[in-house]
Amino acid sequence: MLAIGCIQAQKCHANHCSTGVATQDKWLMRGLDPEDKSARVTNYILTLRKEILHLSHACGLPHPALVSSSQIETIPAPKRSSRSLATKPIGHCPRARIAQRSRR
Repeated sequence: MLAIGCIQAQKCHANHCSTGVATQDKWLMRGLDPEDKSARVTNYILTLRKEILHLSHACGLPHPALVSSSQIETIPAPKRSSRSLATKPIGHCPRARIAQRSRR
């Protein structure tokens, strides 16, 4: 999606994609240039294939299909700190409280 031009505005479900990537609205789709986007996606896929081939060679195998699940290790994402504002409800954010007071 990024190769096509998605800016991750998170409006896909509302049919209001500002770049025209994930919408059925003709007005918003005007901004898409199929020739440019197809070249970008082609470059992305070719580079992805090349990188996957390099990874399989690093495992000592001639083709990515020969990599078994026992050769792959997943690393869990780090746990978020309890002090992170992203994990707290908006009511605990000092700026949100100030904004709520000013609305009253």
